[in-house]
Amino acid sequence: MKPIYPIAIAALFLASPAIAASQITCSQIPKAEAFLHRLKPGPNTRAAWKHLELAKHAKSDHACVTQLGEVNYYAKKSLRADRVSQ
Repeated sequence: MKPIYPIAIAALFLASPAIAASQITCSQIPKAEAFLHRLKPGPNTRAAWKHLELAKHAKSDHACVTQLGEVNYYAKKSLRADRVSQ
């Protein structure tokens, strides 16, 4: 029974990004933009802004959500870098 626990925990961690991505909606664009304004300038912040613009101009909800997922990815990286530099 013990070997099942690490497998179950690994499965939960692998599923969590997919679960988080499914919760992203295009209506979150204003919140994402407000969050990006609080980040320090840098390569990850620029990448997040680029993907936010692509999300704003997306032709479908799927494309918008995909771009917002990229915004989330780069914004998290930028936030971590900001915390390290403090």
